[in-house]
Amino acid sequence: MISYHICPTAFGYAAVLFQTEPFLVKRIFLPHSHKMALRKRIQRAGPAKPGHTPAVVSLCKDIQAYFTGTPIKVPWKFLDLSGLTPLQRLVLEAVASVPHGEVRSYGKIAAQVGHPRAYRFVGTTLARNPLPILIPCHRIVRADGSPGGFYGGTDLKKRMLLLEKRCIRS
Repeated sequence: MISYHICPTAFGYAAVLFQTEPFLVKRIFLPHSHKMALRKRIQRAGPAKPGHTPAVVSLCKDIQAYFTGTPIKVPWKFLDLSGLTPLQRLVLEAVASVPHGEVRSYGKIAAQVGHPRAYRFVGTTLARNPLPILIPCHRIVRADGSPGGFYGGTDLKKRMLLLEKRCIRS
């Protein structure tokens, strides 16, 4: 059964789409200012009903804490990466290794996974990242330091990067 759980954050309402048995995180929805808009986006992803388990409630607490500046640990054993190719997985693992408060370029991630000229592939993979926040694609920027694209919009990307930088300085 596929369920979703909405949680309020300092940046708006976020949601986790998950499978209950065994518990697997299928998708993370970035914060929206309106709960109804978020519900519509969830429904466009496929049939799901509201629900919760202790594991998803715990994950939501981690996501809420992230949006107040606390680094989040990637719960790899609960992430559903089944629809990804081995190279896409390598890209997401490389992105997950970028420390809280730091950024890397698409090209650096491409080089890290052994394909230095595949920066566009990295960008395409991150554009389809089903697990933003947990796999922090917002930390990946263009070679010139500009933000590049982001599923939640460049304003949200900039806000998330600024939040992380402020917390590192504190």
